[in-house]
Amino acid sequence: MPDDDGQPFESREQARAEAIRILQDIARDEMPDRDLVKITVKVRNEAGAQVFEASLVLTAGWSA
Repeated sequence: MPDDDGQPFESREQARAEAIRILQDIARDEMPDRDLVKITVKVRNEAGAQVFEASLVLTAGWSA
């Protein structure tokens, strides 16, 4: 889901840390009722060009 407003960051490291933190938050909200979730967060600069991407894949399943 795109974020049209965005959020300014003072550094690349701060943007990276926030992208990874957001992955954890989304996973906590989405995983409880699903067995497979792939979440990707993309960071774009003020011109709209992608400068960073972080993904998380969560799987859950019972052993046979």
